[in-house]
Amino acid sequence: MAPTVFHIWNLRVAIYPIDHQPPHFHIIGPEAEAKFDLRTFECMESYGFTENSLRRICDYLKEREETLWKAWNEYQK
Repeated sequence: MAPTVFHIWNLRVAIYPIDHQPPHFHIIGPEAEAKFDLRTFECMESYGFTENSLRRICDYLKEREETLWKAWNEYQK
């Protein structure tokens, strides 16, 4: 299981240690998962989320970009 960076709503924001490029993070929910590029915040892949949900998640996480970059850099050591 990927380390949880933090939770939003009923979702986990996770980054896998020693993961492949490009820098990215995962959003994991009970019935859905998505992967976002940390550089652009574009959704790289998704299943189970609506487009509206993905926009809300992305908007929320853009405000926490610094935290996500810190976690990415820490987990890639």
